[in-house]
Amino acid sequence: MTPRAAIQQIARMVRDDFRSGELSPGAHSVGEMLAAQPEALLLIVDLAGAEGRKKRPDAGMHQAYSFILGQTLEQLRQRSEAGNSQANMAMENVRAAIAQHIRMGKLVPIAAMALVSAFSRAGIELGEDVRGALNQAMIQTGADQQNLRIPDAAEMLKELVQACAGDPFLIQSQFADLTAAMPTGLQLNLLEGLVLADDASLREAAIGWLLAEPAIATPLASMIEVAAGRGLVSATSVTNLMLIRKWVPEDRRRTIDAIIRAARAVGSAPEKRPAIQVRELLISERDGAGAQSIFASIKEGRNNALVSVLIKQGHGVRDAWVARSLSRPEIEDMLDHIASEMSIHEATVEDTALILSSALADGPAGATPPFGLVQAITLVGLSDVAPNFVSVDDLVASMLADIDAAATDTKAVEKAVRGSRRWLATNPQLNSWFENGDDVAAAIKGKRKIEDRLAAIIEKVLEPKRAYWAGVVAWSAFARRGDSHDSEWIEMALVAREMASERPLTEIPLARFIAVQTAEAARI
Repeated sequence: MTPRAAIQQIARMVRDDFRSGELSPGAHSVGEMLAAQPEALLLIVDLAGAEGRKKRPDAGMHQAYSFILGQTLEQLRQRSEAGNSQANMAMENVRAAIAQHIRMGKLVPIAAMALVSAFSRAGIELGEDVRGALNQAMIQTGADQQNLRIPDAAEMLKELVQACAGDPFLIQSQFADLTAAMPTGLQLNLLEGLVLADDASLREAAIGWLLAEPAIATPLASMIEVAAGRGLVSATSVTNLMLIRKWVPEDRRRTIDAIIRAARAVGSAPEKRPAIQVRELLISERDGAGAQSIFASIKEGRNNALVSVLIKQGHGVRDAWVARSLSRPEIEDMLDHIASEMSIHEATVEDTALILSSALADGPAGATPPFGLVQAITLVGLSDVAPNFVSVDDLVASMLADIDAAATDTKAVEKAVRGSRRWLATNPQLNSWFENGDDVAAAIKGKRKIEDRLAAIIEKVLEPKRAYWAGVVAWSAFARRGDSHDSEWIEMALVAREMASERPLTEIPLARFIAVQTAEAARI
């Protein structure tokens, strides 16, 4: 079977899965498979274009190609963040292919919109080349802002509101995907419809765009301020705005404060919310890519929900979602499955607030978290989560503050350092502790002996990133601290402190272990 035919077959499988309402296990692994074949992304663009040019295009196939592209882009983004230049090149090539196909008329706007929504879902910037090409195509087909009849936002989203059961966070997420490639002016026209909508869930969803780029957030804030003066910003939205204002730069914070003042001047009674009970609160250890997850099993009135937040070291809060309308056994099954895939440990509300506050301060300058974090924080019952970076030294000091001195003295430190070579035997999570960026290939180039390779990896790859790895170890220790019967976290905390110090990495067996796994990964 040719690669083109294989991708068509995968797309049909995904399309049929969507129609049945349940994705098969194979659908979730397609991204990892195709990420290793960069040319596959170009085939996806070509196939989506061919489908769109049919007399009767299959909307389900457009959805399937978008899903496949999104899954693959997610894998490529993760590799790019690890320093893989080939992943960067693959993403640039697919952007260029989409823009070229649009300009040549091979990718009609409806097919292009399906593909570009994949970039939004994967958390990847679309790029001005694609956006410009799509805007020009819309103008040429009479779909520009001047002659496109903008539908009423409430009407346009009626089915989406019903499908999302009035959940403003889900509405915001799905609407953001739909409008990601639209011109800024058109997006603002549609968002104004949300701000003024009769449906309260649409108005509450609109404030999620205050976390978008300034070109959207700034004019939208002015719209919402006017609407607040008319009583269209609910008490629930004000509560959410109080959280959001802490996560944005100072200049944007002032515009949110103006909305809050306008809403409070009019006044609105807060809605009565069902009682919330946190049944389980869990934190994973940090993997080699710097990813760490928070999970919470929630009882909300008579309903159950599962909260999930993903943070990534150096990139802040990457994702946050809530799955509602689940039974308690379904949630327990999901948590059991998660526990089989990664090491998770019990946590407290205070622990969760600390890790989120640090993550909010750990992303790129000017970056903002997803709107879903508001919902997650509210359900978990966190009262104050604001950016506040916690260094490895401060984190370790706080963890060890109440530990007996004998467990942290010089003798204990040396024992912990020596014992770090054996951690993998009791902690499968360490299988992911390795480097896989371009710097690895450069470091080991021309070196045939394994010891020479390991020495080069430690010196040229791990040494410049020792602060990163110290953070991975420290936050993993922080997660393990919740297990009352586990004392290994103390050793992990001590080793993290040593890795953050000026101690040579050659004296720390854990560094050699990471180097060995890095060398093994480079051979694959």
